[in-house]
Amino acid sequence: MQYQAEHSSITIPSGDHVISLRNRKRMDLTSVKSIERFDQEEFAVLTSQGHLSIKGDDLRIVHLDVDKGLLTLEGHVRTFQYDEEERDQSKNFLHKLFG
Repeated sequence: MQYQAEHSSITIPSGDHVISLRNRKRMDLTSVKSIERFDQEEFAVLTSQGHLSIKGDDLRIVHLDVDKGLLTLEGHVRTFQYDEEERDQSKNFLHKLFG
């Protein structure tokens, strides 16, 4: 996979998960498996490295290539964080009840 930056070109091995953030206004992601939910303030994305939560203001999809797993967002990115826990809400609920 070839990633074109402003003045240089970077070759990314197939399957590697890479995040590029430029001036907190443009975010490029590779190895995106699915977008679980999104709005202007938060994106929940499943990547090859786990669940990723991206929070900000005026977030929007600029480019999405499902076949290649590429996602480009624009807006003001405030935070992004990986969630190590599974997102299966029923499992989490039962785990909370029965420990």
